Amino acid sequence: MVSGEFEIGAVPFNADGWGPPESSTTATSTLPLHVPFAPFSRSEKLGRIADWTRNVYANQSNRPNTANKNPADTVFDFSADDSFPLSANPDDDSSFRLVDGKPPPRPKFGPKWRFNQHHRPQLPQRRDEEVEARKREAEKERARRDRHYNLNRSNVNQPRREAAIFKSSVDIQPEWNMLDQIPFSTFSKLSFSVSEPEDLLLCGSLEYYDRSYDRVTPKNERRLERFKYRNFFKVTTTDDPVIRRLANEDKATVFATDAILATLMCAPRSVYSWDIVIQRVGNKLFFDKRDGSQLDLLSVHETSQEPLPEAKDDINSAYSLGVEAAYINQNFSQQVLVRDGNKLTFDEPNPFANEGEEVASVAYRYRRWKLDDDMHLVARCEVQSVVDVNNQRSFLTLNALNEFDSKYSGVDWRQKLETQRGAVLATELKNNANKLAKWTAQALLGSADLMKLGYVSRVHPRDHYNHVILAVMGYKPRDFATQINLSTANMWGIVKSIVDLCMKLNEGKYVLVKDPSKPQVRIYEVPPDAFENDYVEEPLPEDEQVQPPVENAEGVEATNDVEDKVIDAQA
Repeated sequence: MVSGEFEIGAVPFNADGWGPPESSTTATSTLPLHVPFAPFSRSEKLGRIADWTRNVYANQSNRPNTANKNPADTVFDFSADDSFPLSANPDDDSSFRLVDGKPPPRPKFGPKWRFNQHHRPQLPQRRDEEVEARKREAEKERARRDRHYNLNRSNVNQPRREAAIFKSSVDIQPEWNMLDQIPFSTFSKLSFSVSEPEDLLLCGSLEYYDRSYDRVTPKNERRLERFKYRNFFKVTTTDDPVIRRLANEDKATVFATDAILATLMCAPRSVYSWDIVIQRVGNKLFFDKRDGSQLDLLSVHETSQEPLPEAKDDINSAYSLGVEAAYINQNFSQQVLVRDGNKLTFDEPNPFANEGEEVASVAYRYRRWKLDDDMHLVARCEVQSVVDVNNQRSFLTLNALNEFDSKYSGVDWRQKLETQRGAVLATELKNNANKLAKWTAQALLGSADLMKLGYVSRVHPRDHYNHVILAVMGYKPRDFATQINLSTANMWGIVKSIVDLCMKLNEGKYVLVKDPSKPQVRIYEVPPDAFENDYVEEPLPEDEQVQPPVENAEGVEATNDVEDKVIDAQA
C-alpha cells in the first residue's frame, strides 16, 4: 500500500507582528473548511485536536445543525464533546475554582488499624488502653522517685546540688596571689608523645591474684571482708624517702606520684574541686597533695546528672560515699588475693613500713620519663597484684566500683550483671567518668598488664557498713583507654604544659586549684609555710572517735583502713 504525501499547504508570513496577518487569502483557500475553534479556560485540560476513531455517522439525525456538515470534517468537531464544554455565561471562567475531589492517598507504612477502624474496632481500643496504662505506670514511677528524692534532701526548697557540693577543696586565703587561670578547653587541644619509661627502682611485695573471683556472679556473691590489720599508705611526693634520694642524685627535675599525675591528666573530666601543691626548689619541681586532700578519697557519681543529698551526714552524700568508696576499694584489693604467704618480693621492701608490720599487697615502681632534652620526670606508680599467665608475669591493678542505691543510677546490678554487663559499665562510665579515667591513667603509668574492676554493692541500700562482691571483670588498660576515649598523647600534653608553666615561676610554693563551678584551674602563689601544720580534721562524735595514727620510724603516717577512722567504729 502506497500512501500519498501529506500536504501542509501555504503558511502566510506576517512581517508586521505575531500571529497570522489580518487578511490572508492563501490560508483560507488551503485550510480545511468547517474546523471549529474550541474555547477553553486555563483551569481546563486540553482535549483532542482530531479523532478519526469516532463513528461520525452515529446519531447525526438527533443532533442539531449536523445535516449540512461534511462527514470528512466531523473528526474536528468537538461541539458535542465534554472535553470542551461551551459555557453559556462568559463570566463562569472568572468564578471557576478547581476542587480536588480525589480521596487522600493512604500511607505506605504505619499501623493500618488507624485507617480501618470500621472493620476492626477492637484492635485500636486495646492498643490505646495498653499505651495509656504504660503512661500511668511511668507517671507513678516518676512521682515515686520524686518523693524519694525529696525525702533525702535536707531542704526541698534549696537549689540543686551545685551550691552545696560544688565548693572549693581548699579555702582561698585573701593573701594568696592568683597568677593564672587555664580553661579546660585549651587542654583538649594539647598533645605530646613520650618514649617508654625507665624503671629506676621497684619496692614492696605482691601477692598473687585469686582467679576464682573471675567466676563470681550475683547468684553466688561473696561477702566483702574487712582487713583491719593491714596498713595502707597515702604518702605524698616530698615525704617519700625514695623520691628524696632520687632528687639528691639528680635523677630528674620533676617529681610526682601516679595519683597526682592521673588527676592532672584527667582534669578536663573532673567536676568536683581538687587541689595540688607545687613546690619549686632550685631547678626541681615537686607536685604534692595536702594532708587530708580529696585525692585520698574516691569520688562517686561525680559526672552524674542525678543530684546527691546535700547533707554531709547523709549516707548518700558525696563526702560519705567518697569515704565508703575508699574503704571498699582498699578491702577489695586485699580480698581478691591468694593469702597463702606466697609473695613476689622486689629489690627493696616497702619504704613506708616498719619491720614486722603487716602491710597491704602493693609494689611501688619508680619510673622515669623523658619530657625534654634537659627535663625528666620521675613518678611513683603502684600495682596491687600479680598473676602468671602462660608462664609470663603480669601486673594487675585492683579497683572496685560501688553501688549504693540503684534508684540513683537507674540500673540494678543484681539483675543486669548477669545478662547486660555492658549496660552496667556504660552507666558507670556516664556517672563516674573521671574516676574510671584516673584508674586507667594510673594503670598506664604503672604499665599494668590488666585492670581488674570489681562490682561491689551494699547488702541493703540503707546499710553502708556491709557489702557484697557481685562480679569482677578484667580489661587491658590500653584497650579500655581507647574505649573511654582517653588519649595518651593528650594526657601527657596536659602534664607537659603545666610543667612548662611552673618551670617559668620563681622559687616558692604554689597551689593549683580546680574551680568549683567552672571548667578551669587556677594557680595561686601561697606562703612557704602554707598547708604544713594547719590541717585540723573535723572532730568525730564520741562514739566514732578512735586512736590517732602512729608515725613509724620514717615519720610517715601509717593508716589502717579508712573504715577505722570513719565507718568501722559503729559497726
